[in-house]
Amino acid sequence: MLENKYKIAIIGLGYVGLPLAVEFAKKYKVIGFDINNERVIELKNGIDYTNEIDIKILLESINNYKINNNNGLFITSIIEEINSCNIFIVTVPTPIDKFKRPLLEPLYGATEIVGSVLKKHDIVIYESTVYPGVTEEECVPLLEK
Repeated sequence: MLENKYKIAIIGLGYVGLPLAVEFAKKYKVIGFDINNERVIELKNGIDYTNEIDIKILLESINNYKINNNNGLFITSIIEEINSCNIFIVTVPTPIDKFKRPLLEPLYGATEIVGSVLKKHDIVIYESTVYPGVTEEECVPLLEK
């Protein structure tokens, strides 16, 4: 079990990221990050177009962050607000082009964001669907940069 000294950032609040953020927020401080500020505003107001999370549970999780020192969900589109995190879980989509080739731009963008705040001993986890070798060959160099 993770100790409470860890602060988790979920990068990408879509079909995968939002449920994951809410679940982790039951026991830990979680910052949900999305580059789409409109999405962030919607979620803070209890609107989830993915319908993956019960709105009552989402709002309860957000309120817990405000009043509880141990758990809850804070949602943002401001990169600096994930600076204090030390576990980063990347949950961005991997769309495909008309030839069914993966478009890795969302993954690269999320990796660059994480790389900009990454500190020694931090942990990065990829929860995106990619082909073998992408994290080692494509993402690690971006994180190191």
